[in-house]
Amino acid sequence: MARAAVDGLCSIELGVSDLAASIRFYTETWGLRVVAQDARTAQLRATGPYHHVLGLQARAQPALLRIDLTAPDQPAVDALHQALRGAGIAEITAPAPISEPGGGYGFAFTDPDGRKLRILAGDARHSDHAPDPDRPRKITHLVLNARDRDAICAFYCAHLGFRQIDKTKGLTFLCCNRDHHSIAFAESDAASLHHVAFEMATIDSVMRGAGRMRDSGYAIEWGVGRHGPGDNVFAYFVGPDDVVIEYTAEVLQVDDSYQVRGPDDWVWLPGRTDQWGIATGPTPRLAQAQKRIRFPSEPAHAAR
Repeated sequence: MARAAVDGLCSIELGVSDLAASIRFYTETWGLRVVAQDARTAQLRATGPYHHVLGLQARAQPALLRIDLTAPDQPAVDALHQALRGAGIAEITAPAPISEPGGGYGFAFTDPDGRKLRILAGDARHSDHAPDPDRPRKITHLVLNARDRDAICAFYCAHLGFRQIDKTKGLTFLCCNRDHHSIAFAESDAASLHHVAFEMATIDSVMRGAGRMRDSGYAIEWGVGRHGPGDNVFAYFVGPDDVVIEYTAEVLQVDDSYQVRGPDDWVWLPGRTDQWGIATGPTPRLAQAQKRIRFPSEPAHAAR
């Protein structure tokens, strides 16, 4: 019998310093839509089936509050819970129905570096999920900073069912479905958020989105270009609270036949930062922002 494994990156929850302003940005400029909201939180959907891909919560300091991963069904959730308990994870809740918007059945835990994650199944999905050229379809991947990326990647592979799909000098890419990677880890001096990638329908959608961001006063901090690992087109921006966000398209789809490659396979010509060799950046501002958003150390406060 195959061991239980997660099968998708569903959503993330961010603590934001100005809830109203963040909602305006992620809806009016970035292209998401509010599906649930109260005085201090909001849940925003993309065009795909997930109930929401981004949760926002008013906080005194910006933070990455939680990462939500999906499992195929309730038995898989229970098996993953048992595996994590067996691995010695102390900060873990019991599997139970989820009362928050989107629902489902799941549990939360804190990984060895202090990141809070939740694994769920049976969550609500939208039936109206036709692509829209001007709106993101989903969060396709999340890149996180780690003090010891080899150790944390080993944990995610051993206990959550990820598999290492590629490794460069700076990043290790982990796969849990057909997308080349759903999570990647970068070596850094602290556990923090590196960036969040939102998948667009086409290259043209990335370019249109990049133009819309520039029209709204947000410079392209890196791009437009095409990555090596994942083969995806990219454009990076620094959004509200200095959260680094990416529009991307054409993410490589993989299966068990994919040949894993290492740092020596991902070397660019001098002066290049992508396959095409035309991308500008990354800017110093982007490099600073990629280490700024950490995990929460203070309680929530009332929304503005």
